Amino acid sequence: MTITNLAELLSESHSDYVIYDLGRRVQAVQADTFKAICAQQRPYPYPLQDNAWFAVVFWPKLKAEQPEPFLWFLKIPLDERGLLNQAAQQDFMTHVIALLGQQITGALNAEQEQQLQQSAYLFTPSEAKRAALHAQLTQQWQKAPSRYFAAAQQELHSPTNDGWQQLGIQGIHDVAVRLAANSKTTQAIAQHFTSYPESLQNALAEALEHTTPPSELMQPLLSALTSEHAATRVNALRALAGFASDSAVEEQLRVLLPSASMDELVIITARLWPALQGQLMLPYLLRVAELNNPALFAGVVRDILRVPDTRIHALGLVQRNDLPVALYQAWQQFMGKTA
Repeated sequence: MTITNLAELLSESHSDYVIYDLGRRVQAVQADTFKAICAQQRPYPYPLQDNAWFAVVFWPKLKAEQPEPFLWFLKIPLDERGLLNQAAQQDFMTHVIALLGQQITGALNAEQEQQLQQSAYLFTPSEAKRAALHAQLTQQWQKAPSRYFAAAQQELHSPTNDGWQQLGIQGIHDVAVRLAANSKTTQAIAQHFTSYPESLQNALAEALEHTTPPSELMQPLLSALTSEHAATRVNALRALAGFASDSAVEEQLRVLLPSASMDELVIITARLWPALQGQLMLPYLLRVAELNNPALFAGVVRDILRVPDTRIHALGLVQRNDLPVALYQAWQQFMGKTA
């Protein structure tokens, strides 16, 4: 059999695997979706900077116990249709097969490991995304959290002036993915989120943005969007990413948008893009245009047009003949520069 894409390589190597997106939010990509993406039957759903950024976690089938998995962090370019570039897939697979053959779950020696790491399609995620992935995998596989879990949980329950400085980032991510089973921790976060030290609040928001937190957290986070502190508003937006499709989030964003800052607008398109699939697209793009920052407008629009779920809404909007003047002018300037 001729192997034509990554999903086929994994299947033919008799591997079980899971796929996670690492571009926007660390989130699982269903196996059937991944197969369709690799076969160019559907666009990559979470593109970032014209690339698909994802983790392939795989291990040999038919083992009595799941062995230590293998892990590839892959950055594969997308074509103009948003499809996974076929030539890039082939290039990476050729490199792998030349090193390992089709049995990709074999142990690597030091020289093979070094040669594999030279691939142009491998990348190193941020520490936070590696921690989010590890937390999700251990939770999914019902393994114990890291040794930093208890200290992080304690600090979130009873924040101290300097205790957050000793926390391991992995512990915060372990707590975030296990909130559904820890109602007291959820209540503590709801109570203390806006008063946490900024560094702790930043780290917690960065962990929560890769999860769907318990519903009890949504209203306290929505309330935090009215904070007088800019950093708290941005962190609340990030932490709300898992609720982006909820109508209550859309309603609160509609209130926020007329005065939204550049940072807040960027977070919305980067993490809360599902909220822009309806009527929120107009006030969102209008606010971006009102800031009179052509570079910001161009960056935001390009990002929205790359994501399949928001592209159709944006293109439908800008074809209207009743656009607000600021938005019409910003769009015309954007189109003039991209023509």
